[in-house]
Amino acid sequence: ENLLKCVYLADIDECSDPDFPAGCNQKCLNIPGSFHCMCEDGYFLNDNIHCVDVNECLLFPSICEKPAKCVNAPGMYECQCPLGFKYTSTSRTCDDVDECELGLCDDMCHNTIGSFTCHCDGRAGLRLAADEQRCESIPVCVELNDYKHPEMLFLGEQFAGLPVIYLRFRLPESTKFAAEFDFRTFDPEGVVLYAESSQGSWFMLGLREGRIEVQFKNQHTSKVTSGGKAINDGQWHVISVDELKNSISVKISKEAVMSINSPESLFTSVNGKLETKFYIAGLPNRTENIIKPINPRLDGCIRGWNLMNQGASGVKEVIQEKKSKHCFVHVERGSFFSGAGLAHFNVDYRDSGSWNVDLKMNIRPSSSTGVLFALVYNNTIPLSVAVLTKEEEDANLQVFLDGVSVATLDSLMLCYPDRLTVHLNVTPTELQISANSSTVSYMTSDALQEALELLNRTMQNPVNTYVGGIPDDIPLPMTPVSAFYHGCMDITVNDRQLDFDEALSKHNSIKSHSCPPVSQTHRDVLHFPRE
Repeated sequence: ENLLKCVYLADIDECSDPDFPAGCNQKCLNIPGSFHCMCEDGYFLNDNIHCVDVNECLLFPSICEKPAKCVNAPGMYECQCPLGFKYTSTSRTCDDVDECELGLCDDMCHNTIGSFTCHCDGRAGLRLAADEQRCESIPVCVELNDYKHPEMLFLGEQFAGLPVIYLRFRLPESTKFAAEFDFRTFDPEGVVLYAESSQGSWFMLGLREGRIEVQFKNQHTSKVTSGGKAINDGQWHVISVDELKNSISVKISKEAVMSINSPESLFTSVNGKLETKFYIAGLPNRTENIIKPINPRLDGCIRGWNLMNQGASGVKEVIQEKKSKHCFVHVERGSFFSGAGLAHFNVDYRDSGSWNVDLKMNIRPSSSTGVLFALVYNNTIPLSVAVLTKEEEDANLQVFLDGVSVATLDSLMLCYPDRLTVHLNVTPTELQISANSSTVSYMTSDALQEALELLNRTMQNPVNTYVGGIPDDIPLPMTPVSAFYHGCMDITVNDRQLDFDEALSKHNSIKSHSCPPVSQTHRDVLHFPRE
């Protein structure tokens, strides 16, 4: 008999059975008795098993809009824009990336089309680090002997020319006017003290061309007298003023230099009391009755004072509590910039139908970055000169036209205890800079001429002159250097030596006629370096 035999055949799943692999390298679809290989997007099936990448850049050459370039990748493609841009598929355009939103800069970030720049506020003592993103402190390259004594009164604390100390004495009517103190200055002109009493009587002791000047007025007479040798030599001198019976005596170091006839008492008592107001350095706001005009600002120091024979009463306590009233113990000639502010001048650069900027600077930087000189016009800086850090204790000097460095001066005398004399001359067609013991490099001649042509157009307008820095309202991206200058400097502009007591404005930290010397320790290290 024939027996009917039934055999059950089970489907093999080639997509998962290790004994019967389908071989698909991407997707596998099992079907009864067979299988089907499939590919991910961006691939096509080759030989029914293997998936091969589709090169969209070859198939569709215009798939990316210029300036973007098509870059093929496994299973996809990318439209790549130039650095600083990103591709927007909806508009098919390369759009600027605002890197400032990514927080890449320590301080200020300035986005530009296709790029960005980081800026550090030099006015806060910072500079851009080598990575051009972080900020770091501007290094001090010359240490100064800048110790201040709490019992030495600095007379130039306020550029406004107002008194630094006000004292009021109410003494018996027999009291005679008297003042004695040690005095030191390099400044040729200014007011040392001003005193007044009732009924419009006043007395002023000042300096003009370095010599003592006395002006006074009372109900009987008024006088202006000067005498003695110049004492603005930076040495300490004992100054004494005494009202005698019929005269006023002025002595320098106990030697009489003036005896001014005064037939009556300098001040008149009221109700049996002599009331005297003393203003040390400068003139009171309301004072308009000075007989001979004088610049009241005075960069000087006094110590060991005795006013109206009352000793140091009232003065010592005032100055000890405020460091801005303290004097440097040691000073030398020059103007000192503390790195905290600038001075503003009005200078006319016109020259026979053209213009000329001629600078002579005697400098000794203490910090290795800072603006020495700048011309400002409409929030731009057409010309500036600055010291820039090269290494920790080294710097160079650069000239910028509209923020572009056009000349670099290298000298061993920068960041050095001795001073460097720099001469810069700029005309519509030429720029030259020189200094002792230095080398100079310039940008290419054609580029320099283009920069000078742009400067020439700007110089047809009135410009503002700043020494020691740039104004706070100038945006940081407008200048490669924003730090205030820190160090000593004398500057002559177009044959006029700038007197910082005569500036339109000046930061109170700038010493007009005195500068602390280099510390002896720093000199010793330079002359006897350690191995």
